Amino acid sequence: MAELFKNMMSRFSVVDWAIIIIVCLLLLLLLVKKAKPNMQKLTARDDVRGYSLIYADQKQGKKHEEDFGKLLYSAKYELQGKPDYVFQSPILKKIVPVELKSGSIGEEEVPHHGDLLQLGAYFLILEDVYGQKPPFGRIVYQDYMFEIRNTAKIRNEVLSTMKEMREMLQYGVGKAKPSFATCRPCVCNGTVCEFSETEIVKGEEEQDDSC
Repeated sequence: MAELFKNMMSRFSVVDWAIIIIVCLLLLLLLVKKAKPNMQKLTARDDVRGYSLIYADQKQGKKHEEDFGKLLYSAKYELQGKPDYVFQSPILKKIVPVELKSGSIGEEEVPHHGDLLQLGAYFLILEDVYGQKPPFGRIVYQDYMFEIRNTAKIRNEVLSTMKEMREMLQYGVGKAKPSFATCRPCVCNGTVCEFSETEIVKGEEEQDDSC
C-alpha cells in the first residue's frame, strides 16, 4: 500500500498537485455557497459583528461622519434612499445594509414583502454608490431579524417592480396583484385599498380549509 502511494506521488509534479488542490478548494467553496440558505431568521441585533459602521441615515455627531444622513443616489438605476445603517468589512471591504423596523415579525418565516423589496433597492443603490455589490443585508424587526443574500431573484424582482411603477406614472395605468401574503401586513389594509379586505378573507378561508 505504501509502495502504491509512493508511485502515485511520483507521477505528479508540484504544479500538478497545486492544480488539484486549487480545484478541490473551488469545489468545496461552491458546495458551501450552494448549501447556504438565501434567507435566515435570527435573533435581532442592529450591528454586523466584525464590520465597521460607515453610514447611517442620521448624523451621529462625530467629525468623521460627515456623510452620515446624506441621501444616497444611484444614477445607473435612478434610485435614491437612506438605509438605516451601512457596514463594511475591514479587509475585503464588503458592504452590508441594515434596515431597522419598528414592528415585530412574530412567527412569520419571511419578512414583509415590501421590506424585502426595500432592502433589494438598497442593494442596487449601494452597488452603484460604493462600487461594491453587497453580499447580503439585514432586515431587523423588534423581535427577530432576517439575513438575506443578494440574489439575482431579488434583484430582478426589484427591477421589474420599478419598471411597473414607472409605467404606471407614465401612462396612468396599473394592474393590481393582490394576495393574502402581501395584503395582510400592508399599511393600506382596511383603509384606502379596495383589494386587501377581500384577499385577507379569502386567504383565511384557504387556511381553514387546509387545517
